[in-house]
Amino acid sequence: MKRPLLSCVIPVKGPRPYWTEALESLQVQEMGDDLEIIIQDGDLEPDNGQSAALNCGFAKARGEWIFWLNADDVLLNGALKTVRELIETCPDVRWIAGNTLYLDAKGRVTDARWYWRWEPFLYQHLLIWTGGPSAFIHRSAIERVGGFDENLRYTMDIDYWMRLARAGYCYRVASQPLWGFRIHAQSLTTSGANDAAVQAERKLLEKRYNCRFPYFWRFCLRVVNLLQGAYWKAARLRRKWTGTPARAITFP
Repeated sequence: MKRPLLSCVIPVKGPRPYWTEALESLQVQEMGDDLEIIIQDGDLEPDNGQSAALNCGFAKARGEWIFWLNADDVLLNGALKTVRELIETCPDVRWIAGNTLYLDAKGRVTDARWYWRWEPFLYQHLLIWTGGPSAFIHRSAIERVGGFDENLRYTMDIDYWMRLARAGYCYRVASQPLWGFRIHAQSLTTSGANDAAVQAERKLLEKRYNCRFPYFWRFCLRVVNLLQGAYWKAARLRRKWTGTPARAITFP
């Protein structure tokens, strides 16, 4: 059987008020047999948190490239076409990252984040952040670095990026935002994630990866983003799309 180009794992558990929108955002990508969707349902197959659910879903995936989508978020229109074009034009790439639009509970754009490129010197000293569901990872890289750390509840994605980086991988940034990240009262980011717990995990990772003087290096990253025009690009996206339903946005 032909291996699909992309496998998307959707971890779900308990109430899922935005589930239909998440699934539809994948179905409209028009990838046909090149996209495999894996529903990792924690109500039917109990797990030990999101990291464990992702590990189970990734183990089932058959695709050459694997990514995930939270059940309350959306993939932006044209995202997978952009990813496929980048894979075709850069055959050596093993990790693709996209930028993010932030959404309110109704799926309307409230903010944007933009990074231009990989910063090798800064990432020797600083935890790497790129939005989880906007990251596409080649199967060979996943097989090399293994699964997510199931002891982490809030920062398992950051830990994974650090492990990829330590293994010698660097991401290529897609030419458009790929992910619509919904902020709402029931989301892990705004409800379950208290600041103390998140900061405790971040400090653990800073110690694990020997990230010294993190405040200094974060400042340096902000300066680099400023010089590269990343904040200007984010502001332009914000000004253009704020208040617009993410599902109505199509990037060229």
